[in-house]
Amino acid sequence: WFSLGSFDKRPPLQTRVPNLVCAGDWVRMGEFEHGAKGLCQERAYVSGIEAANALARSGALGVRNNRVRQVSPVRDDEPQVVAGRAINKQIYDSLLKPLGLDKLLVR
Repeated sequence: WFSLGSFDKRPPLQTRVPNLVCAGDWVRMGEFEHGAKGLCQERAYVSGIEAANALARSGALGVRNNRVRQVSPVRDDEPQVVAGRAINKQIYDSLLKPLGLDKLLVR
C-alpha cells in the first residue's frame, strides 16, 4: 500500500464524517502537510497533533478543549540532501525510466 505513487490514494486527515479524523504516517494532511510524505514516526506524531487540532477547531472536543497546538515548521533541506535528490532524479530520468524500470514498485 505504501508503494511509489500511492500518496494520492491514502486517506485524508479530515474526513467527511463529522468528528472522524485520521492520524498516522500514512494519511494525507492537506493544508497541514508537514515534512516527508513517506513513512516516519515524526510524521505520525505531527498528524496526531493535527488530528487533535482539527477536532478542537470543529468544537468536537467541547467548549473547554478548543486549544490548538502549534507545530514547529520544517527546516529547509541541507545542501547534501538537495544534491542527493538531484542525483537520484538524474539517474531515474536518464536510466530507469527509459528502460521501463520506473514502475517496478508500483502496484
